[in-house]
Amino acid sequence: EAEVASLAGRQFGIALASGTAALHLALLELGVKAGDEVLVSTFTFVASAAAVTYCGATPVFVDSEAESWNMSPDLLAEELSERRRAGRPMPAAAIVVDLYGQCADYDRIVPLLAEHGVPLVEDAAEAIGAALGERPAGSFGEAAVFSFNGNKLITSSGGGMLVTDDEHMARRVRHLATQAREPAPHYEHVEVGFNYRLSNLLAAFGRGQL
Repeated sequence: EAEVASLAGRQFGIALASGTAALHLALLELGVKAGDEVLVSTFTFVASAAAVTYCGATPVFVDSEAESWNMSPDLLAEELSERRRAGRPMPAAAIVVDLYGQCADYDRIVPLLAEHGVPLVEDAAEAIGAALGERPAGSFGEAAVFSFNGNKLITSSGGGMLVTDDEHMARRVRHLATQAREPAPHYEHVEVGFNYRLSNLLAAFGRGQL
């Protein structure tokens, strides 16, 4: 966890069962709930949108730019401006995908989302080790996620990671990923959590590839 967080220029890393689990928990901790809308890159694997539906929210797709096939900053600006003009609610979050190991245009995307108060989750599932200028993939947004699935740059056969600079989010994600078990000598639970942990064995397998 510490090594992947460092690679992404982040303070905290939480190893999880999949990149999808990381997306789900990131959205939950950003407060995404039933009835919300979340912007999602059009060209992506289904997990980016599926995680939104896990929260009861609706994915709203923003199409790609021709240069990178990643989310178009122009179309993103158009979507956000149209919502503001029409008095429609802003999305609860945006999941921007780094497709095929290439970072999206965060130099334009980050200020756009910040201007409209929309939190960013960087879906860097396919981009560990990549960079945008001097900034590594995984360093953008309130949280970012990596995948260690069998088709990724680093694989533990399955698994993922959430990275963030938000200590509260890191603590909450770790708590929810371990079935939300309370720190008691017996089994005690006061909220519903998830069995989203990465095993130590798979973590060791992944470390050998870093």
